[in-house]
Amino acid sequence: MKWVCLMANMTVPGVGTLICKRWVSGILQLVGSLIGFALLGYCIYEFYFALKNYSTSMDGEVDDISAALKHLSSGMMGPLVTGAVGVIILKVGWIWAQVTTAQVFKAEKAAEAQEAAAESVDVPPPLDSSN
Repeated sequence: MKWVCLMANMTVPGVGTLICKRWVSGILQLVGSLIGFALLGYCIYEFYFALKNYSTSMDGEVDDISAALKHLSSGMMGPLVTGAVGVIILKVGWIWAQVTTAQVFKAEKAAEAQEAAAESVDVPPPLDSSN
């Protein structure tokens, strides 16, 4: 179970936490990761759209790369900031998910140790009532 939690949290933060039945932190991690993916996707879409518009506006002209970058950067500052915020949200979600996974590992290890200790307790011999 703990390995499923680890793999799921590495893919999409919050999913593995939900599998381990930690509902509040799992939902918060999942919502944060969805918001982060959406912001990053918006940034990628805007960058692609700006490149597409720039390539159609060139009309076969060869410009130097500095002019091209100046033209692209003029309209890309907002989406780049949005993408950076998305990456930060994703990173925080992944770190939080891994901390939660470590807590699950630690709790299962403690439960296994308690179970092993309970099994290893010496059982006293049964009392003989025939005397």
